[in-house]
Amino acid sequence: MEKKLPDNWVETTLGDIAEWSSGGTPRRGVKEYYSGDIPWIKTGDLNDGIIHEASEYISEEGLNNSSAKLFPIGSVAIAMYGATIGKTGLFAINAATNQACGVAKPYFEMNVFIHYLLKSQKQAFIDKGKGGAQPNISQTVIKAHKIGLPPLLEQKRIVTKLDGLFAHLEEVKIRLEKVSQLLKDFRQAVLTKAVTGKLTKKKGSWERTTLGEVAIITMGQSPPGTSYNTTGDGVPLINGPVEFGGIDPFSRTKKVKYTTEPTKMCEENDLLICVRGSTTGRLNIAGFDACIGRGVASIQSTEVEQKYINIFMRLQYAKILSEGTGSTFPSISGSYIKSFVIDMPIDSTEQKKIVLHVETLFSKAEAIEEKYSTVKQKADKLPQAILAKAFRGELVEQFSYDGDANELLKEIQKLKSELKKKSK
Repeated sequence: MEKKLPDNWVETTLGDIAEWSSGGTPRRGVKEYYSGDIPWIKTGDLNDGIIHEASEYISEEGLNNSSAKLFPIGSVAIAMYGATIGKTGLFAINAATNQACGVAKPYFEMNVFIHYLLKSQKQAFIDKGKGGAQPNISQTVIKAHKIGLPPLLEQKRIVTKLDGLFAHLEEVKIRLEKVSQLLKDFRQAVLTKAVTGKLTKKKGSWERTTLGEVAIITMGQSPPGTSYNTTGDGVPLINGPVEFGGIDPFSRTKKVKYTTEPTKMCEENDLLICVRGSTTGRLNIAGFDACIGRGVASIQSTEVEQKYINIFMRLQYAKILSEGTGSTFPSISGSYIKSFVIDMPIDSTEQKKIVLHVETLFSKAEAIEEKYSTVKQKADKLPQAILAKAFRGELVEQFSYDGDANELLKEIQKLKSELKKKSK
């Protein structure tokens, strides 16, 4: 340990305070091995919380004919392989595991404490697993990992405090998630009111027309694939779903590809619509003059505010996608877009007022979203900060009557020795 431990704490290793093991995988070719009711936990099931169920089950026969083992309630697992290194789980069920899970059976009443301790060390285990094509840590690495161990009474206070803090933090996260949905609903409501004349105080005369009457529709045509590049040579190319999404009627495309042999073109500020595939109906504004591929069409207003068309069309995504032809690969045609019905104020001044109201309200929503994002980032970092504080001995008060962790360690060693004799 690099820093001085609090009074009555002792430096030890994970191997000294728990019995460690791992599981195994019954042979996949034997169907009977996977027809039982024994939960079989893999690293994908580890959720850094309490494990109540497994994604797969094995039979007694599968357990007995493999290196899989059955671990009791209260066991603590940690992922040892690949991208999941450091993920943990506290068993609320008796369960077996595969070989990618290291499993601790703690001594005394230390199960929850060790689970929190392992969570606090996640980055350290990730760092130890770096290197090689498939990063991993072994049981040897886990057992040798050094920790600071407080007395048992202090452990219990740490666990109680952490339980309370994490429960509160979970409530905060739930509220934050509601903010995101509220903003989404708010934007949707703004767009709906905008195109039904309910956003401005005065509603003048409206008319129902088609896009073909008020805009020029240009269907894209993909240039030769050999002309694509990402080096910036040639004309910007917009060619598919990667460019589209969101409900913001003023969001713009970004340059991702270029072509040296442009075909059909759009102009900056044209409204672009995806016309093929699962994202048919999604929109964005051309942020620059560009070549448009066959998955895209441009809508260039001639007789109405371009931004008003953007606002109206944002609400039509679900309708357009449902009306696209083709069950597995929906698409829409130029004639469909031209015939698409649009409701709009006759007076261009009223159109501009609607656009201004939408821009103002969306700007306020964006400001709230930025604050929400900042708070969420802090909330996401808070658990590790709290855990680090707990295992530096700074989360709860220390008392002399807690005793000395050295005595606890001696008791553990004595218990290990007795268990060893019994097993013999």
